[in-house]
Amino acid sequence: MNETPIPPLQIEQQGALRVISLHRPRALNALDLNLIEALDKALSDAFADDAVASIWLQSTESRAFCAGGDVKALYQAAVNQRADVQRAEATRYFSAEYQLDAKIEHSPKPIVMWGRGLIMGGGWGLFAGGNLRLVDASARLAMPELQIGLFPDVGAAHFLQQPDWRAGTVIGCSGIHLTADDAVALGYADACLDEAAAGVLRDWLAAGGEPDDWTVPAPADAVTRRRDDWRTALNALPEPSVSDWMQHIAQAEFDPFKQAASQWQTGSSLSVALTWHHFRRLRGASRVEALNQDLMVGAHAVAEREFLEGVRALLVDKDKSPAWLYPSVISVPMNLIDRFYRPMPGAPLITADPGQASADTQ
Repeated sequence: MNETPIPPLQIEQQGALRVISLHRPRALNALDLNLIEALDKALSDAFADDAVASIWLQSTESRAFCAGGDVKALYQAAVNQRADVQRAEATRYFSAEYQLDAKIEHSPKPIVMWGRGLIMGGGWGLFAGGNLRLVDASARLAMPELQIGLFPDVGAAHFLQQPDWRAGTVIGCSGIHLTADDAVALGYADACLDEAAAGVLRDWLAAGGEPDDWTVPAPADAVTRRRDDWRTALNALPEPSVSDWMQHIAQAEFDPFKQAASQWQTGSSLSVALTWHHFRRLRGASRVEALNQDLMVGAHAVAEREFLEGVRALLVDKDKSPAWLYPSVISVPMNLIDRFYRPMPGAPLITADPGQASADTQ
């Protein structure tokens, strides 16, 4: 007997507040197409409902708000296929994910993000678009794509570089995990709340309170110290060069920089070089502009050996011994980076107006 599929979302109306909870607990809410489509519809329904003043997006699973995109499913659709098929599969998945990100970013109603546990990759892409971005003490934020031969997509070249492009570039190129204190200190989260405080805020919003009127708590002393530590570390970076930064960071005593050096020992040098170039290219771009560039670069990346080998080693065979193409970032040829920016005629256009997404093409 076939089991009834478990809905990937739980939805509840609490007064003026629509609470939407991601519910793929076994997958730590990894974004497969089913979850993406369900969330897209749930948001459209909330936008159209006059009873909804604001939206609260959370997870039923305390271990993860969302652990990222379902890259294993993308790998399975692309492996052993021709390059044009691989790019088509990537475009199909990424365009749905990125249009959802744009929809959240340009929501006509305020969205509050409540991030507990892992907020990674595509999960950070959702979280970053919120009008109010809240974490609890368990939150861990990361863009770890260099470990699978990819790059930080979902518009990360925009939202990671917004508070400080240097911090965003380090985080994007290294895949380091940020704590809740790091996230608040660097401006990627607005506040860290425990469950009781989050409940009080939900009740206030349900009673008709506006997220913009909520008084953000003053940062704890630990957050202020962490902000000072980050500022000191970033100010000590040399002139921007990926190899010079990596060399400096590898010798630094700052804990996140030590973590970055460790990530580079196991990650793809091609991913690091591509991320550096991509972030520099998109510095100052809007979220939607970044998402459209990500769609092109991502489609080409999935058709590269590096992505297939990275996912195989980390998520399929799980031997954690990827055979990367290049031993260091300085060995990555620039003409290879240029290949990722070949136009993709006919690819859908990611837009702030979701109604136009299917009609326009790049």
